[in-house]
Amino acid sequence: MSLFSTSSYIYLGLVLALIVSIILSGVLFYTAKHYYTKAKLAKVFPTHESYYQQANATLPPKIQKIVVLFGDSRIQEWKKPPQLDGVEFINRGISGETTAQNRARFQPDVLALEPDIVILQTGINDLTVLGVQPQRYEEIVQHCQDNLKFFVESLRAQQIEVIFLTIFPPAQPELARWLVWNEKISQSVEEINQYWLNLPADERLHIIDTTKVLKDTQRQWHPHVNRDALHLTPTGYDYLNQALTPVLTAQFGPESKL
Repeated sequence: MSLFSTSSYIYLGLVLALIVSIILSGVLFYTAKHYYTKAKLAKVFPTHESYYQQANATLPPKIQKIVVLFGDSRIQEWKKPPQLDGVEFINRGISGETTAQNRARFQPDVLALEPDIVILQTGINDLTVLGVQPQRYEEIVQHCQDNLKFFVESLRAQQIEVIFLTIFPPAQPELARWLVWNEKISQSVEEINQYWLNLPADERLHIIDTTKVLKDTQRQWHPHVNRDALHLTPTGYDYLNQALTPVLTAQFGPESKL
C-alpha cells in the first residue's frame, strides 16, 4: 500500500512548482535589477576618465620599466601580476567597461604613464550585448574589433610594445545569466580572437592565446580557473602569469633597470 495518496503527490508537485517559480522569479528580479543598474549608471557616467585621476597624479617619477595592464574587470581583478626585478606593474582595469569606455580614458590611463609594455585584455562587455541583441552581431563585433585595433595601432605608433591577450572565452553561464545569454557571444569571441591569432609575427605585438593557457589540449578548462562565466579565480591568473613571464623576461632581460 502506498504511503502517499494521489492527492499527496499532486500537493507535493504543486509545492515544488511553487518553490521553483519563486527561485526563478528571484533570479529574474536579480538579473533585471543588475542590468538595469548597469544601464542607468552607464548613462550617468558614460566614461570613467577621472577614476584613476588621483592615482595617476600621485605616481612617483619613472625609475624603472613600466607595464600597464589595461582593460575591464578581467584586468581589474588581476591582483598579483608576474613579479620581475626592476619592473613596475600598474593596473588600469575598470569593471564593466566596454572598449568604447576604455578608449575614452586611453590617453590618461595608458599613454600618459609612458609604459614600456601594455598588457591588453578587453572586449567581452561589448560582446555580451549579443545576449539580448543577437541580430546586431556584425555591427557589435566590428565596433569591438575597431577599438581593439585602435589600441594596438596607437601603442605601436608610440613605440610601446603590446602583449595582446585574446579575449578569455566564456565558461558555462550560471543561472542568473541564462535570460541574457546567447551562443553568439562565444561565436563572436572566437571570431575576434582568430583575427589576432592569424596576424603575422611582429616584434612589437605579442599575441597570447588565452584559450590554450586556460584550457588543456582537449579544450577542457583547467581545474578551478573559473569564478563564473566571465571571470577567473586566482588560479586562473596564475596560469596567465606563467604564460606572461617568459614574454616579459624576453623583453626586459634579467636586468630591467632604466
